[in-house]
Amino acid sequence: MDPDSDVVALVANGDMTGALRRLMQRHGTAVYRYCREALRDATLADDVHQQVFVEAHRDLRKFNGRSTVRTWLFAIARHRVLDAAKARRRAQAHVDTGDAAAAPDPRPLPSDAIDDARLRDALFACLEALHEQVRTALLLRFQQGFTFEEMAVVCRERPGTLQARVTRALPIVRACIENRIGGPL
Repeated sequence: MDPDSDVVALVANGDMTGALRRLMQRHGTAVYRYCREALRDATLADDVHQQVFVEAHRDLRKFNGRSTVRTWLFAIARHRVLDAAKARRRAQAHVDTGDAAAAPDPRPLPSDAIDDARLRDALFACLEALHEQVRTALLLRFQQGFTFEEMAVVCRERPGTLQARVTRALPIVRACIENRIGGPL
């Protein structure tokens, strides 16, 4: 049973505002974290986060229950993140490469709470170096706690493909981190 069945019930009763409010209370922080980590830009993540919930509000009546509401919401988030990343790349292609102020800050956000700053920096740098599909799979699996079946719905790929992608990526990320911090974890 979908833990968000109350949201579906609110939609069925015509309470779209209540349904959106419940969705935002329940999933807003997780969606924002995903957007922020995937884009590595808090300002752009704010914009994408808002777009996700605007789109969810617009399309909630069309939700057909083929997945959980949470999975459906993260599929929207993934597509908006991909759109934002593509738009950012296009915009940056038109900007003079000497303009460092226009580039997003690659450093982690101050609110991120990992004890070892070097480890945190290494992790973010290693994730950034991964292909977008691999980074998305790792974030959905370990940051958001999705199952491979839920990830398959979000990414429109087979669960086995995503599981293999995550399995192959973990030793690469570990080696990258160890290389950056100068020793084993």
